[in-house]
Amino acid sequence: MNEAINKFNQKELSGRDARLWKEWKELDSLCARRKAAAENPRKPSLSYIIRRKNAMGLPVEYEIWYRVKSIVGVKGDTIPREPIFGYLHKMSIVLPNNYPSADGNPIFTFRSDVWHPNIRYSGSFKGHVCLTIKEMGVLASLKDLVLRVEMYLKYQLYHAQNTYPYPEDQNVAEWVREEGEPNGWVRFGQDMSEDDGGRGADRVQEAGTERGDQTESPENGQAKAGPKIIAKKI
Repeated sequence: MNEAINKFNQKELSGRDARLWKEWKELDSLCARRKAAAENPRKPSLSYIIRRKNAMGLPVEYEIWYRVKSIVGVKGDTIPREPIFGYLHKMSIVLPNNYPSADGNPIFTFRSDVWHPNIRYSGSFKGHVCLTIKEMGVLASLKDLVLRVEMYLKYQLYHAQNTYPYPEDQNVAEWVREEGEPNGWVRFGQDMSEDDGGRGADRVQEAGTERGDQTESPENGQAKAGPKIIAKKI
């Protein structure tokens, strides 16, 4: 565990700061387990960097690194368009001043390309992640949301139908319905390992065009591997 976390006494923290500390501790523990399980500890499947802290020294902005196989685009303009795969995906998390509250949800934004119907691929809101967490409420932990996004990346969880709560990116959703699903291209993440809540890093088959990994490494991180799960449409 990050030693800086233990410098705080949770009982002496205010309600919001106590929540921020708890979220940090849980996320750090998750990443530590991934690192311990990784074949290469320098390249865990999940890691984080703290980008900004509040006056108390608690994180209010993170950068999450996912090292998993995911679709980052499609090839050409001729249908069917084959997927392009990538293996490193960077996402920022901003915790607003009114977090946690009903109207103070964390803001998740990918800084690298991700081709998923619940993540905006282009435009002024490029990278925005639609978490559809209304049913989870304000008690949803940051760790659980980070794991939920990991399931997005592996296409174990997605909503591509033009029905409520509606896809974040209609173009990607159309590709999933009309090209990805019929050709089996969105099934690559169904062989996976157990993790907290039955979610984790998967052992994937190598297929399609790939975008290589990057060499830089964040200050914290982690990985895992195992059973099968069927993609769940939301």
